[in-house]
Amino acid sequence: MEGTTLADRFQEQAAGVCLIAGAPLMAAGTFLEFSAGMPFGAGLVGLLAYLCFIPATLGLARWLRPGAPRLAVVVGLLATVGCVGAVTFQTAILHEWAARTAGTPAATLTAIAAVVEGRLFPALLLFSINFPLALLILGVGLARASVAPRWAAALLGSGAIIYPAGHIGSIQLLMHLADLLLAIPLIRLGLRSLTSATPRGVAVPATT
Repeated sequence: MEGTTLADRFQEQAAGVCLIAGAPLMAAGTFLEFSAGMPFGAGLVGLLAYLCFIPATLGLARWLRPGAPRLAVVVGLLATVGCVGAVTFQTAILHEWAARTAGTPAATLTAIAAVVEGRLFPALLLFSINFPLALLILGVGLARASVAPRWAAALLGSGAIIYPAGHIGSIQLLMHLADLLLAIPLIRLGLRSLTSATPRGVAVPATT
């Protein structure tokens, strides 16, 4: 049906926009996170980045449907759960900023931080770790299905491996490296989604 075809095209183009926007937003959020006096900016930009990655990763998962429909569904679920967890992390940063800005006593802030870092963050980690896991599976799946350049799939997988190492340990260098490794293929694949959407919204095989 024509309506379905147009909806598929729109979904793929929307995913392309979100891929192109999400990658630099994530990099900007990392930069702001390590900039003095920028917790609000870091939290807000990070929130926008991971919201973008929900339709973005779902769009990439659609590329796997012809050859691996079950894998496409699994990747979509993992990416969604991971992005929701990451969004919650960013919301916690914004709440901390709000509490400090409102003049909450230092003793109260210390007690809240102890609970958040000791109990809330470890629980959220169980959800957010699914984001890089989904990207890693995507990288392998896209390469095996030959629907993305192998160099892009390799960078995507490499960035997905480095991502948790940097974020869990708050290692600035690794976080910036992961952002770079992810941004290059994500923007490339986003541009392709915008310019090469087929009538059914399925990507054509890529050349290496």
